[in-house]
Amino acid sequence: MKIYPGCSRRGIDDLVSAILSNKYWKVHSCRDDAYYAVALTRAHIPYMDGFRAKSTAPGVVIVSRRAARFCRRGRVLVVKKRNDTFISETVIDWPAFLRVIKMDEDSIYRRLVEEQSPPAFLNKRNLKILLSGT
Repeated sequence: MKIYPGCSRRGIDDLVSAILSNKYWKVHSCRDDAYYAVALTRAHIPYMDGFRAKSTAPGVVIVSRRAARFCRRGRVLVVKKRNDTFISETVIDWPAFLRVIKMDEDSIYRRLVEEQSPPAFLNKRNLKILLSGT
């Protein structure tokens, strides 16, 4: 497909279905403080300490200044719930997300949620670098 040439037709259909049905996923099955949600808009409106973007699950998300330039419709936000506010510091493109969702949830949770400075953007190349650092 044009947006993600490395993705299969089924992968793109899954993305469209996730957008249409407001789908979201827990980062860790035993914890309720972090989710993966699909971005519905770009993050370009200043809001609180970042930029405002709409997403599938929690609705409005504050995207950090570092990650805002990577936020686009169809990319996945790692959303953290902090005091009834949803914040995202990491954006993942869809092909990389399909790999992340199949990986060990404990290590992914540590790297993307608990780490003080998680990566602002993950694609297939950055994902390999992130994994080699573990």
